[in-house]
Amino acid sequence: MGLNVLIIDDSADYRVLLRVYLKKEAADVHVQDYDPLILGRPPDNYDWSKFDLILLDVNLGNNEDGLEWLKTYRRSPGFPPTIVLTAEGDEYVAVKAVKLGAAEYINKKDVSPKRLKELIDDAIEFDEIQESQHVAIMNDATQIINNIKKEKEKVPDDNLSSGYRFVRMIGEGGMSKVYLAERTEDNHSMVLKIVDLATVQDEKLLRRFMQEAELIAELDTPFVVKIFEYGLTNSYGFIAMEFFPRGDLKQRMERKLSPEIAFNYMTHVTYGLDAIHQIGVVHRDLKPANIMFRGDDSLAIADFGISKKIQGGESVTTIGQILGTPHYMSPEQGEGIPIDYRSDIYSAGVMLYELLTNEKPYTAITPAALIYQHVHADLPELPGDLAKYQEIIDKTMAKDPRDRYQNAMELIKVLEVAENELSG
Repeated sequence: MGLNVLIIDDSADYRVLLRVYLKKEAADVHVQDYDPLILGRPPDNYDWSKFDLILLDVNLGNNEDGLEWLKTYRRSPGFPPTIVLTAEGDEYVAVKAVKLGAAEYINKKDVSPKRLKELIDDAIEFDEIQESQHVAIMNDATQIINNIKKEKEKVPDDNLSSGYRFVRMIGEGGMSKVYLAERTEDNHSMVLKIVDLATVQDEKLLRRFMQEAELIAELDTPFVVKIFEYGLTNSYGFIAMEFFPRGDLKQRMERKLSPEIAFNYMTHVTYGLDAIHQIGVVHRDLKPANIMFRGDDSLAIADFGISKKIQGGESVTTIGQILGTPHYMSPEQGEGIPIDYRSDIYSAGVMLYELLTNEKPYTAITPAALIYQHVHADLPELPGDLAKYQEIIDKTMAKDPRDRYQNAMELIKVLEVAENELSG
């Protein structure tokens, strides 16, 4: 049986585009358009049950607000999961959408066939059973905050506050749960990571959880995720950080980006690297999935869970331990030998190559084979007109760290030259 989708959008062209995307990723899909400019608001007795999913625009024309429609109709019999689409990128719209019951939210600029398919798969799971489980999860989360509130009196050095309202659980890792929440004092949206210490058997894992906040909490730069608050109680670890409503760079790379945009993104990423290197931090896991976008489309480096602080200018020793993502891992990191800031420079080079070509420089069946290529394979070559930037790839991805750009500012200078040439 096919998937029945209702598209509510005032733009006929965009409805056509969504149809194309849906047919590309799911052949057995039946789409019905709803033009609010012609049909106006649905009647109170509208039969929503014939649809499995709604794609709902926020701006419906004629001063009609899609979020108000969602608020009005979501309790109607048979109302299906809803994905909210908007041309506005601010976090307020994203949070309001999920608070009103939207299963997912996405900016129209970020919609692609693959991304739409992922959103639909997630939204379909957001049925009544999941919603009931969600209520239970949120009750558990609220209980955690209440426990933190009680424990504050018992832990004098605890710097946690408990003034948060949970909106939705948005992720769960091996030891932590991640929530979208609002700070009660100013309704500011943020992400909360919470770890129950009773579930953490390895002290190193807890150390890794807390160091993400400790390393960058005092850093003031737009190119790195902001940490608002963090700490430990007797029972919980807690990090309050910036919320990014427009997703990550990995999602954007599903579509071919222009060289100008590629260099623009990498220039900003490298400014972020310069900022963390200035305070002695090596990221160690730089990759597109860890580059996040705010509502205003500015980007920031996130996920410092395996980052390390360099003491006194010495390298980070990783002998016997390989951490990171093999596709973006420097040769020295893959071999488990000491690394320094130049390891992040290598990862930036891998990202730049992928942004320019839409392909990874090295591929292999196993992580070990992939690491071998980073260590021994020839440097990747840029095709066609992109070949003029080969020197940048060669110097960022040099096998020997001594042959790379020696710091982020050196790389920033050449990236800015390339970006200016393209935009000029």
